[in-house]
Amino acid sequence: MEDAPRGKGHAVRNGLASARGDIILLQDADLEYDLDDYSELLRPILAGETSFVLGTRHSAVGNPMRHFADAKALAGFCNFGHRMLTGLINLLYRQNLTDPFTMYKVFRRDCISGLEFECNRFDFDCELVCKLLRLGYQPVEIPVKYNSRSFTEGKKVRIFRDPPTWIRAILKYRIAPLFPPSRASAHGTLLRQEPETPEAGHAD
Repeated sequence: MEDAPRGKGHAVRNGLASARGDIILLQDADLEYDLDDYSELLRPILAGETSFVLGTRHSAVGNPMRHFADAKALAGFCNFGHRMLTGLINLLYRQNLTDPFTMYKVFRRDCISGLEFECNRFDFDCELVCKLLRLGYQPVEIPVKYNSRSFTEGKKVRIFRDPPTWIRAILKYRIAPLFPPSRASAHGTLLRQEPETPEAGHAD
């Protein structure tokens, strides 16, 4: 528990420092996500199929992710921005992800061994995903249920403040060293490959 709000990234970084379990599951606590999806998100990791799972908010029928009843134009703008930023990650990191910005992220704790995180706000989500992609982890995407909140309902992301920090993180962590110099030598290489498994791409 933090003594004062310092941003999502700061809070999660503190949580990661205290985590002791073998598997870490990150979820925003704003009731947009369904706890019933836990078992399906954990299944590929527990089965040894992958070390990294993302809960994609895109439905199989292709419905828009966000529906703001009181601001439909704003919802459309947010959905468009999401597609553009997802395209940027896919281009720079050679991926085919549908929702790298999901707040449902599940991974083995040893995936982040030696990594140091620095982002304090919502750009932490970009930092985490980009660094794991740089390390060679290929996430499996599992569809999850998602009920988007509008800004009048308390959504904390700021349209003109946060997206520029996401773009900065996407660009920065594509080329920035992943480990401090003292730890980089211990790893021998900055790229760590997953065992050959059938998880490449996203789950159907």
